[in-house]
Order: sequence, then structure tokens, then C-alpha cells
Amino acid sequence: MADHQSKILYELLSSNGRYISGNELAKRLNISRPAVYNNILKLERGGHRITTKKGLGYCYQYSKCFDAQVIDHYRTTTFPVEVHAFKKITSTNDYAKAFSSHVTVERPHVFVTDTQTHGRGRLGRHFYSPSKTGIYMSILVPLQSRRTIHSGLITTGTAVCVVRALKQFFPQVDFRVKWVNDILAHHKKCGGILTETISSLEDGIHENVIVGIGLNISSQGFPDEIIHKAGSVVEKSDVDRNKIVAGIIDNFFYMYQTYRTGSFLSEYAALSETLGQTVEIVMGNQTVTGTAVRFNREGALIIRKKDGEMVTISSGEVKKVFLPENPYHG
Repeated sequence: MADHQSKILYELLSSNGRYISGNELAKRLNISRPAVYNNILKLERGGHRITTKKGLGYCYQYSKCFDAQVIDHYRTTTFPVEVHAFKKITSTNDYAKAFSSHVTVERPHVFVTDTQTHGRGRLGRHFYSPSKTGIYMSILVPLQSRRTIHSGLITTGTAVCVVRALKQFFPQVDFRVKWVNDILAHHKKCGGILTETISSLEDGIHENVIVGIGLNISSQGFPDEIIHKAGSVVEKSDVDRNKIVAGIIDNFFYMYQTYRTGSFLSEYAALSETLGQTVEIVMGNQTVTGTAVRFNREGALIIRKKDGEMVTISSGEVKKVFLPENPYHG
């Protein structure tokens, strides 16, 4: 973004919903009044919604696009994160991997895009990523002292963080989680989490972790073949998606600093659509059927088989749920 555009955007955001005159903007930035007007037009063409009132000036409303400056403005915590916003890329996780391969990552980076051409979930499955209605982001975190990562805790913790952030904007929606990485709304999947690690080629030790988050905020414009399968948070939303991304970033890094304690697991269990159900879980070529009893301290699922044997499952996919009611939701 051009320097003047960035400065005008900063002034508009900082006015917090109040009007600011073109003359005042020109004075603050030491530019001409026509230059203010032209840069306002450029901001609008870039997707920013700015209202104009004669005698009052300009007032920032929201953005239809992702913008790193806007996301930073809406953040409420000071944890240092560098945000990168795009209109279209192949996959935020793939971009984060490529980025980390040629940049020494010393602080966290967040990559967010309006649409993905090759969005993917677990096991390489395609993740439908339409523009204007979703959030597709990846959080790249350097592992301090090259410590091992507990992916079960990272994934379950991220799920809790995403729900916390969404609840701020959609308090009426009953969000649930399906072990291990699905976010549900209205009993349909509205989002997923994909945690991946990047290891050193020299010794195989983990150097960075990437947490990908894909969310369908609204289903407006979904094609018929998708709308019956894919869920969304709401049918139509007027919430600035930059605000939601800012909320996710803040919640994630608040959680991440102490994630090894698993302090969020009770909240994850309360949100679970899996606990108390008879489930069939697929782990590679193996299938386990039993009752989902609880989560252990590392986010793994404890299953009680029919013969009473307790099985701990660290990774897998819940393929079937045999009971329609979940007593844990009482």
C-alpha cells in the first residue's frame, strides 16, 4: 500500500467510527486536499468501505478485503506477530512452508487470504475456499530452542481459541468441536484446523510449526453441490473478517504461551460433539469402535471398547457416530 494510503487508513481507523474532515487529514499528513480525496478513492477501490458526509468528512466502516494494517489495528494484545494479507494464493499452509524455507523465522507470522486455489485439510483433502465469505489463515511459529511440539495440544487448543473468537461476534451460534480438528456450527462442519511441523533437513529436529485454520463464515453464494455438505457459521454476515482474524490471533497467542499445560482441555471437552458417543475411528488401516470417554492431558482421545479395554488414540478420524444424542451436552 502506498505511504499516503497507509497513513490515511491509520488516521481513519484511529478515529474509531468518528468522522474526520478532508482538511484535517490534509493538515495532519502535510498533503493537498485533492491528494486526500484521490487516496480515499484508492482505498475504496482496494475494498475499504468509507462513508462521506458533507461538512463532516470521512468515516471508516469496514473492509471487504483482508488488510494487515486493519488486522493489527483490531488486535487487543501486544504479542509481536507479523501479518501478511493476500487476495489469492494456493494454500496458506503451503505459503507458510515456502516462506520458512527461505526466511529465518525469528517471530511468529500470520498469512491470511481471501481465497485459496488449492486449499487443503487433513490427508490432503480439498478445502473449498470461496472469496468474500471465509477465513483462510496460517500461523507460523518458530519453536524456541527447537523444542518438540505437542500437536494434539496445539490442535485442540487452537480449536478452543477459534471458538472463543467466533463467540465474540456470533454469540447466538452453538459452536461445537469434533475431535480432533473440526469446528462445527448448526451440527455441520464450518471449519477445520491443520497442524504441520517443519523439520531441519540436517537432523530432523522440528524448527517451526504451522497451524492452518479454514473457516466458512457465511454460506452466501455457495453452489448447490456444496451447500448441502459444507456448513457455515451464518447464512449471511456483515462482520468485518479482519476483526475475526485479529480475535483469533489474540486468542491463539494467549493460549500458545502456556499450551503445554493443557489448561483449555476442560473447555474443549465441554464443546465436544464426540464425548459420550459410540464412535468408529479410523487410524490408517486400523479401525477402532467404542465409547469416547475423555481426553487425556495431551489431547488424545480415550476410547472404551465393548470388551472394556481402554484405548488411547492420538491421531485418527472419527468416521461414524452411532448415537444421536450426546449425554455430555445434557
